[in-house]
Amino acid sequence: MKEIIDKIIEIDSMAFENKTKSEQMLLSKKQEYENLISSYRGEKLTDAKNKAQKIAEETNAFIMQNEKSQTEQVKNISASIDSRYSKSEKKLIQKIFNKLFVLEG
Repeated sequence: MKEIIDKIIEIDSMAFENKTKSEQMLLSKKQEYENLISSYRGEKLTDAKNKAQKIAEETNAFIMQNEKSQTEQVKNISASIDSRYSKSEKKLIQKIFNKLFVLEG
């Protein structure tokens, strides 16, 4: 009878030991997968942040180029208006002087 009880105790101890090892192995695998997921999430967030930053930089460069182009267009239009105004002013002054001299003469 003692042998049977000893054998049951031995089997029970082995079962408990196997259960403990299995639980530890499962916890180890769980931690490993959680670390993989965390690492993957970190990589993807970093990639997304870098892509967003690149897009923001490209957008800012486009806006700056567009503003520069529009500023240049405004300068050209202003110069053209100024040139036409000067020509018109000279013609008008010339007409006024011509009329004044015609009236005096």
